[in-house]
Amino acid sequence: MKSITSDQLIIEQIRNKNEKVFESVFKEYFKVLTIHAKKYVLDLDIAKDITQETFVKLYEKREELVIHTSLKSFLYTAVRNRCLDYIKLNKIRQNHKDAIAYQSATNSEEEEEDKEIRITELKQKIHKVIQTLPSQNQKIFMLSRFEGKTNQEIADELNISKRTVETHISNALKKIRVSVAIALLLLFLSFL
Repeated sequence: MKSITSDQLIIEQIRNKNEKVFESVFKEYFKVLTIHAKKYVLDLDIAKDITQETFVKLYEKREELVIHTSLKSFLYTAVRNRCLDYIKLNKIRQNHKDAIAYQSATNSEEEEEDKEIRITELKQKIHKVIQTLPSQNQKIFMLSRFEGKTNQEIADELNISKRTVETHISNALKKIRVSVAIALLLLFLSFL
């Protein structure tokens, strides 16, 4: 009963803007409340900030201060509530960060899949164009581009001149470029 009476006197003094009393309450409780806060937030600096914010709020609202329990109990509850608010806010922020990271990863995966699909479609288009080439032209192009043979090696293998090989490869590349350009143009137009 005695502590509640003394608490009521302290609260009354704080309400009446007695800064010395407020300062003594701050000095008496700051360390223990910081330790209490650290149990919730697991970081000493954040715990200190929360405890200090609690005292700032207490000072700002001192004129409307009504405490139905002991001052100590009131302060512990106020610090605990601020810690829980901090944890809740931090969790919301982390959820937003996680959601953004997930969305970015998902978008990257989708973009990568789209890119792979376009590359596959382009390769299929090139192979179709190669199949439409005359057989000799097709054979020379395949030896050059898919088997990695030099123009001279192809000329020796097929018993033709190196210049003929170059002409066949040039003609094949022209047809492929035209077909690919048309395919890319159609693809571009489909996005408009």
